[in-house]
Amino acid sequence: MGGLWARWRRRRGRRGARSLDPGLRAMVRAAYDEGRPIPEPLARKAAEAGDPRGMTVYGIGLGERGAYAEAVHWLGKAAATGDLSAMVVLGTVHLDHGELGEAERHFRRAADRGHAGARLALRQLRARRNGSGH
Repeated sequence: MGGLWARWRRRRGRRGARSLDPGLRAMVRAAYDEGRPIPEPLARKAAEAGDPRGMTVYGIGLGERGAYAEAVHWLGKAAATGDLSAMVVLGTVHLDHGELGEAERHFRRAADRGHAGARLALRQLRARRNGSGH
């Protein structure tokens, strides 16, 4: 039984971002790092393959077209992998929908890990709660 478990773990370790072909990986990286557009089906393919950047890019695209619940799902999966950008975007999505507690939770997670933009977002959120603007 231990042999099957070990093989399963090795196979599982090879899935995810490593299963992306180099061209798609490069497209996702450019979309993530530089904001270059990527067709939604390709972003979805990367997200479904387990690539955290792909999940983030796909989640952002979904949010931009108004698919809030799906965007939250994919951004949450990316944030769960430790992706700081996903945490900030997820916080922003919640903020845009008036869910201040959820927004603060995600901003705080990223800020606690050193994300400067998340720290700024927390300050702006506090100002908004205190009625002193955005």
